[in-house]
Amino acid sequence: MRIGKICILTMILVIGITCRSEAFILINEILADPPQGIAGDANNDGKTSSSQDEFIELYNDGSDAVNLSGWSLEDALKLRHEFPSGSLMNPNAIWVVFGGGSPDLPGIHWQIASTGTLSLNNSSDTVILKDQKGHVIDRIEYGKEAGQDQSLSRSPEGEDTALIQHSLLPGAEGQPYSAGYFVNSDQVIPDEPENPEVPEPMSLFLLGLGLTLLMPLGKSRIIRRVLM
Repeated sequence: MRIGKICILTMILVIGITCRSEAFILINEILADPPQGIAGDANNDGKTSSSQDEFIELYNDGSDAVNLSGWSLEDALKLRHEFPSGSLMNPNAIWVVFGGGSPDLPGIHWQIASTGTLSLNNSSDTVILKDQKGHVIDRIEYGKEAGQDQSLSRSPEGEDTALIQHSLLPGAEGQPYSAGYFVNSDQVIPDEPENPEVPEPMSLFLLGLGLTLLMPLGKSRIIRRVLM
């Protein structure tokens, strides 16, 4: 009976820890209208494309890694990207999803839209980030301000604030976008980070149960030593 109560309490503790480890992923920057010419080569693959150089930038503003496997990005019409298995996003990480191309951005974590395009409208659209269960994590609606040869960015960057045109960001100095980094921060996670291992709930449960069961044994040994 006592062991049964210990198991229940340990399970409750594990569930609490798992819930608290969830972080908030923010849609931080959206490029729907890449500029003409070389300035519009956002993915740095040597070619400017009105579709392939579109991007959506995400930011993990929490203190825990978040597994984005199975999460999705949608626009007003349909699914545009599903994050593949193993997409573990580190704390304070910045990730970019491009419409296509062959990005050449050392030190920046990027993915290509799994459907082959983001198809972001310049005049108005909605960008929605959902978790693997279909819950809306973040949602942004924008209008014709996105069709000005530059991205829309949170201001300040990385905070749950309104979007403004990127060139108006303090410190942007007229830059049309900043895919994978903040203009006011050097905080960038490498493309292949040394991701921390996140223990499975069952592993945490067994560890907690083992420590709990060993505690009485340890105390009894200490008592016997004192008596001797």
